[in-house]
Amino acid sequence: MAAVNGYAGKIATEIADAPLLNAALNLCGVSAIVWFAIGTLFIISHEGSAHSQAQPYDKAAIGLTMLFSFVPLNFAGAIGLLLCGAYLAGTSAKWSVERRIAIVIIALTGPLIWGRFLLALFGPFILKLDASLAAHLAGVQVEGNVVKLRDGSGSLYVALGCSSVHNMSLAILLFVTLVQFLALRCTPLLLLTAAGATLAMAAVNVMRLATLARFPQYFDLVHTGWAGTAFGALSFVAAGAIIARGIHAELSR
Repeated sequence: MAAVNGYAGKIATEIADAPLLNAALNLCGVSAIVWFAIGTLFIISHEGSAHSQAQPYDKAAIGLTMLFSFVPLNFAGAIGLLLCGAYLAGTSAKWSVERRIAIVIIALTGPLIWGRFLLALFGPFILKLDASLAAHLAGVQVEGNVVKLRDGSGSLYVALGCSSVHNMSLAILLFVTLVQFLALRCTPLLLLTAAGATLAMAAVNVMRLATLARFPQYFDLVHTGWAGTAFGALSFVAAGAIIARGIHAELSR
């Protein structure tokens, strides 16, 4: 509930701006990785027949999480989610079902909190890097985080919402969710896998920005149309394939 409330703004906007069926097909504007992580929490929670005993402050933690879930303020749900994950991680046994759930919960706060926190700290540098790489691929000029369009008709402003940080946080969320779903321990090989998936997500985002600059006549198609959806799917497939390969190699050792 806290996780869904953390994305309430996106969900409400998607439902308000599009027919209900279209909004549903678009997953209410929320990444499939996020919905997968939320669903995985329920799957992991049903593993095994024995669970740890309730702790003295469990009810207070649940109540506080629920309170944040219904506060109509930005970041309220995300804060509740972070508090819930941190509390569960601190009160659960190592390698237990509860600890695995806590790790996924904390990973869910990545796109909601940590990605935005990184942008707040390093936003200008990250946006400039995204713009520079995109301009290099498109063969156009760049100034700061503003990329010149190929036909000279204008410029592409790389805003916070276009940053690769968001995609990278989703790659980390997918990695953490799959590792905890399979109850794997994090090894150097899996850490390299996570890094590879993160870079793949960032690379696809830079390719999308370069396409916008190189072919401005298709701007709307790539930015909000089916081509933009295709780039999103490509990033998901690229990260998923790298993670699947890494996990398979780890299981084969």
